[in-house]
Amino acid sequence: MSGDRASESGRARGSDPKRLGDILGAALGRLATSDQARAYAAWARASGGQVASGARPRHFSRGVLTVECTSSVWANELTYLGGQILRRMDEVAPGHPVKRFRFVIARAAPTAEEETPAARDTLPHQRPAPAELGGARAQAEGVRDERLRAAIEAALRSSSADPPETPGDGPSMG
Repeated sequence: MSGDRASESGRARGSDPKRLGDILGAALGRLATSDQARAYAAWARASGGQVASGARPRHFSRGVLTVECTSSVWANELTYLGGQILRRMDEVAPGHPVKRFRFVIARAAPTAEEETPAARDTLPHQRPAPAELGGARAQAEGVRDERLRAAIEAALRSSSADPPETPGDGPSMG
């Protein structure tokens, strides 16, 4: 009986069953003629395969096509070539809705392996106390290369709460 009720309620509303293909066909037709779809298609036809390897459309709104680039080099280069690409779009897709471009750099989310414990740590950075740096300073004194030792000592000074010193000002411990 529940099957009869379902068919009765469908007939009561006056709707006949429709094929899914008919419903999807109409929806896809509307999508294909949207400004966003026309902008993306014009970009694909005008930019070519080489540009497509480093950039792809991400958003379209109010005449601005936002293109996500794999690097700052791509974004910079395409910024300079934007006028040429727009003219090419006019040739291959007359009437497209794009008025200008916005090139942005893609940001990859770090994976769990790439994310360092320090990046996950939300505590503010605290400088180590000078007493905690004593062992590190003793280790640095054992470095034979003068330039490397000076670099290590400079790093230790900048990370400690001690005021900066110039190399060679302190007492010699060797």
